[in-house]
Amino acid sequence: MNLKQILLCGADVLGLNCLSRFRTRRCLLGLCYHGVVSDNSPQNDARTRIAVTVTQFNEQLKELRKHWNPVSLSQIRNAIENDIPLPDRAVHVSFDDGYKNNLTIAAPLLAQYEIPATIFVTTNLIATHNQLIWALELHERLAVLPDSEIEIGGKTYLLPPPESPQRTKLALELLNRIKRFPAEERDILLQKLRKRVTIDLTPSWKRELYEFLDWDELRLFYGQGIEIGAHTFSHPVLSGLDQAELNRELLESKRCLERELGTECLVLAYPFGSEYDFSDRVVEVARQIGFRLAFTLQERRNPPVLDAMRIHRICIHREHSLHSFRALISGLRNVSLFLS
Repeated sequence: MNLKQILLCGADVLGLNCLSRFRTRRCLLGLCYHGVVSDNSPQNDARTRIAVTVTQFNEQLKELRKHWNPVSLSQIRNAIENDIPLPDRAVHVSFDDGYKNNLTIAAPLLAQYEIPATIFVTTNLIATHNQLIWALELHERLAVLPDSEIEIGGKTYLLPPPESPQRTKLALELLNRIKRFPAEERDILLQKLRKRVTIDLTPSWKRELYEFLDWDELRLFYGQGIEIGAHTFSHPVLSGLDQAELNRELLESKRCLERELGTECLVLAYPFGSEYDFSDRVVEVARQIGFRLAFTLQERRNPPVLDAMRIHRICIHREHSLHSFRALISGLRNVSLFLS
């Protein structure tokens, strides 16, 4: 056991996680997942970090059922609109984007532990095949680019061998920088990469990781009581859009879900969700369009009094061990940063 694991394990043994859970018991914990994949999916590939494994998800749900009170989206909305307190140690589980593994792998485990969940859907990608959210497409193309170097944003980067763990890790780092680019500059780079390299999405682990739900499957989800929310039309960085584009992204996703599911869509999750990815202007437009709740990914607990249009969530990635997961969700931010 390395030092990081010893520190994280110590937080459990010394009762620090328990103490922190008590201290923050009236603060809603929002968790954001993207997918759940098989235990045998590649472990050292940064592309798989967006999903947890079956074993991880099972352990994490067991932890939530033991120490927390899972609440539904409807309970959160009722608490805000009618000033009804949520139970102590309330936790809300959600998934972003709309991947098929949410239904085939995650849903049975959620049902087993009787934990409600919400799926936030990027509507333009539902029922598509071999298409990726632009950020994941960039990651895929950078991971297999045959070149030994690339210029991005005026800086030249030396590239490790294609498909190596070092390359996929660097590709993730470059992607996080590219997200801050103006949309036009980012799209030009993506178009150049499309001309220079092709990507293969046929391996079974990639299909499991990236394949989207179709509308019939989403309706099946909804019929099982799992709630559905909007995640925009095409997953842009909302803060970088002009007024017309912003209105289209929010309104199209809302209308599409209402048309396909036959019910009013009142809930939104901001794509990427950090403080740089949405703004006061975005919040106001979302409110005017008719969203009553909106979720961020600002990696923090919520205050005791919720802000309906800024409900915070913490993103759960594959690199979280069970000990780091326990520390992270209990509120021990400094300790939980020692991820293993």
